[in-house]
Amino acid sequence: MAFKPFNTADETTSYLKTLVYANAGWGKTTQAKYYQEKYGKGFVLSGESGLSSIRGAGIDYLPFSSFDGAHDPDKGVFSFKGIVKMMLTKEFKDQGYKWIMVDSITELSDMVMEYATAQAEATAVKTGKKVNGFEKFSTYNQLFLASCKFIRDLPYHVVLSALSVESDNEDGAREVYPNVQGAKMRSQLMGIFDNVLAGVKVSVKGEDGKVSIKRYVITDDIRGYHAKVRDEKRRVLPIEDTASIVDVLSKIEK
Repeated sequence: MAFKPFNTADETTSYLKTLVYANAGWGKTTQAKYYQEKYGKGFVLSGESGLSSIRGAGIDYLPFSSFDGAHDPDKGVFSFKGIVKMMLTKEFKDQGYKWIMVDSITELSDMVMEYATAQAEATAVKTGKKVNGFEKFSTYNQLFLASCKFIRDLPYHVVLSALSVESDNEDGAREVYPNVQGAKMRSQLMGIFDNVLAGVKVSVKGEDGKVSIKRYVITDDIRGYHAKVRDEKRRVLPIEDTASIVDVLSKIEK
């Protein structure tokens, strides 16, 4: 068998795998429109009823209402796991998608926890024992992380969105992470993506006294936010003056 290694300059490293998190209203879902403008046709797995902000963009999507519950495409009912199986088909691959988005993993995390809880309760009924909390969280951690990694490893540009959550560390300092179930999972997510970006918005009062909203993207650990970029040429600033993460990714791709 011939020795044929991959090369860091080929397409195996060209796809950008990104997690973006922000408070409601920053524009997480709107990133899908920017992705389409930059990369072309894309597909959104939507766990939220909030796609009206990109209605005019005409982006393909399927809504999921559970992790592994009812899945009946003929009736317009989809589970996350059911959609994933559909994404493995030739029919899906032939669509020519350039990027994939999950909006959001905050919802997906809750659904996976509901599934893990139901599994633990079913086991408790069969055995006549109390619900095993350790087993429940073990199932959740395994399934949620595997779901995120599956999407991450697809041969497309990938973006996963999440709400943000604030907490105080042992020293009383504020820390901001993607909002998913489990404190350890929040930090673990940081390690599995090329880029973790935090969206923030602030009110700015102009000279005329009028207040406007400015949106920024944080790309490094700063002001309690946890973020990172794999920026080989170090072009990206710690705080980027933009409402589009595609602007940040464009700097990385130059």
